[in-house]
Amino acid sequence: MPNLWDKKYKCPICGSTVISKRVFSEKLRIKRYESDLKPIYEGINPLLYSVVVCDSCRYSALESDFETPISPILLQDVRKVQDEIRNTESLNFSKERDHKTAIVAYALAVLFYEAKKQTCKVAEMYLRMGWLYRELNDEENENKALAKALSNFETCYLNTYIESDKEPMILFYLAELSRRFQKRDDATKWFSTLVSKYKNSTSFYVKAGKERWQELREK
Repeated sequence: MPNLWDKKYKCPICGSTVISKRVFSEKLRIKRYESDLKPIYEGINPLLYSVVVCDSCRYSALESDFETPISPILLQDVRKVQDEIRNTESLNFSKERDHKTAIVAYALAVLFYEAKKQTCKVAEMYLRMGWLYRELNDEENENKALAKALSNFETCYLNTYIESDKEPMILFYLAELSRRFQKRDDATKWFSTLVSKYKNSTSFYVKAGKERWQELREK
């Protein structure tokens, strides 16, 4: 049985039919999580296929966001991005992806989420790019991507409205990425906020945050 299937989408910008690979849910196997909750998959990695890219106009977004209509107020900025990337290398995003192609897809998504003023999503894209660079053992680019993730998570948390179900994830990465970059005071502050604000939550991020916070305090 194949691991991937083709799903069709309609591009909200140019109206083209977009085909993007999806991983069969029964094929997903998580062996374990790393300290920053990066999942280690057994077999195919669905992170390679999380971003849908229109091969006609290059509009890119997470699968869950891709068909969402764009506000007319933001359309001009989105089209500006399309003009800027028109001459980029011609990769086919509808076929099976390697890490390089997936990273380009995330980089494109960053540009469009920036155009749509969605800083929290920009941060998530950089986080996942960092994870893919980690799988390539490219530490320099991993750290660059994760540093941009941290910067955007900070902007996101301080300047945008955050839904309560999303806040534990954002607080966790503010803390965990601060810890990674030796910003101990910031890490302590964010872990403390996460744990105290959501002490009764069953969130995966809160549970992991309690463990990391305890580790920090014991050092």
